[in-house]
Amino acid sequence: MDAHQVSRLTARWIEQLSGEESTVISGLGVQPLLAILAELADGPAREELAEAAGGQYAGLLQTPELRMGLGLWTRPEIPLQPGVDRLVPLEVRGLLTDQAALDAWVIEQTGGLLKRMPIQLNDDVLLVLASALALQTKWVLPFNEYPRDDRRWLSRADQDLESLRVYDGPAGPLTVVTVVGTGEFDVRLIAGEPGRGRGAVLAAALEPSGEGIGGAELLAGAPSSRWKRLFSKERPAPAVEVIESISPVPTVVLSMPYFEVDAEHDLLEHAEVFGLTSAMDTRRGHFPGLSPFPLAVSQAKQAVMARFSATGFEAAAVTTMPMAAGSAPTPGGKALKVTLDHPFAFIAVHRPTGIPVVAGWVAST
Repeated sequence: MDAHQVSRLTARWIEQLSGEESTVISGLGVQPLLAILAELADGPAREELAEAAGGQYAGLLQTPELRMGLGLWTRPEIPLQPGVDRLVPLEVRGLLTDQAALDAWVIEQTGGLLKRMPIQLNDDVLLVLASALALQTKWVLPFNEYPRDDRRWLSRADQDLESLRVYDGPAGPLTVVTVVGTGEFDVRLIAGEPGRGRGAVLAAALEPSGEGIGGAELLAGAPSSRWKRLFSKERPAPAVEVIESISPVPTVVLSMPYFEVDAEHDLLEHAEVFGLTSAMDTRRGHFPGLSPFPLAVSQAKQAVMARFSATGFEAAAVTTMPMAAGSAPTPGGKALKVTLDHPFAFIAVHRPTGIPVVAGWVAST
């Protein structure tokens, strides 16, 4: 697994989602399942799954702040091939009994951030393969919290001007503020030009072009050709303004709402994105490496949540693929003020690798 694989899958998915409401997804929760199934499949299903996964299964990302887990449950009458042990070890496998047992696994794996396995368990479900992840990180520089328009708002001043960068891309300029966590994870907050849609902004932010322009250059208004090309009075950097500040030290003043976002997604609505088109065909089995019994994917769903507060960030996702049988201050200095008071995006990123854990959109502030 690498950052490009997960970013590519996440961008393809977010571009297929309809609407502009708040949502959150985790490509990281889906990619390991696609890679595992690709290795156990044959025929067109193997080719489609491998292309969607972008690479072979390379294990799960594990850090003190991020916990990832796999689970595999089968009906007693469904045998597994010996080769499954290499990908899904015996200790994470169990018998498929009832919904309560699956829900208990979700609660354990996510620390209670999610409560339910997002499937419809019925007699047709013979096997369930699932992944879970839970991320909890604290901010190096916490926010102050205050009420605004009957909502909880957050504000802070960061002396690291390079925490703010502006990029030029196919969706127009993007303002990206990185909120640094105490461990290995950061959250990037992204504002596009007003009117830019959720899919375009998030897809561009997942794989930004170039190095962008940092806060120091923005504050100085450096007349470089790059700066002049990107920004003007008629086309300023989204959500950014230069203000007077009490502090003589230049800062990035970030003002934004506290937010909680949760969503449930049916991956089969975008089967081509996940390489599941052939694997859904119940006229034959597609996974001889998994079981000698013919199996086809009958459901594919993800439940996911994210919470951004004054002190830190939490996110959790459960992805499951069941199978059925086939057949105004005193002036003192300058500051860059970023106010996220129109729809904006967010991406939680593993700093050492660049792998996005969750990505989402906050539509209402």
